[in-house]
Amino acid sequence: MFYYVIPESDNQIYERLSELDKLCIGEDGWSADSFRSEAEKENGIVLCCSSSGRMAGLICGYFAGGEADITSVAVHPDYRRKHIAECLMQIFELQIPHDTEEIFLEVRESNTPAIKLYEKCGFERLSVRKNFYSNPTENAIVMRKRMK
Repeated sequence: MFYYVIPESDNQIYERLSELDKLCIGEDGWSADSFRSEAEKENGIVLCCSSSGRMAGLICGYFAGGEADITSVAVHPDYRRKHIAECLMQIFELQIPHDTEEIFLEVRESNTPAIKLYEKCGFERLSVRKNFYSNPTENAIVMRKRMK
């Protein structure tokens, strides 16, 4: 398994990230341009891992003003339950500034495996955003991890 930060100039990788995101999330998954835009931001973080040349997982987010936000996490179905998302989250935390106080994320209310993973990683449930997701419409649980 190989983990790496996405270089801004690697255009082919953005297509592969988009394919993985849409496989995991559905039609609302991010486009290649969305991943490229995030990677090009001064405060954007896009990480992924591959195994035998296959895209296995990704995490995307940003930091600002003492906070960070994880905006997408996806693991290929063939690689789930192998600690990939947990490792990506740990690497994400190493990429954010040391003075970051909190990390936030949203997760579908029905995504019990992801919620359990985030809780294992130190996140707590903070609130609910009604009808945050579409296809199908569903509430999001807002979760937070305090870093200090």
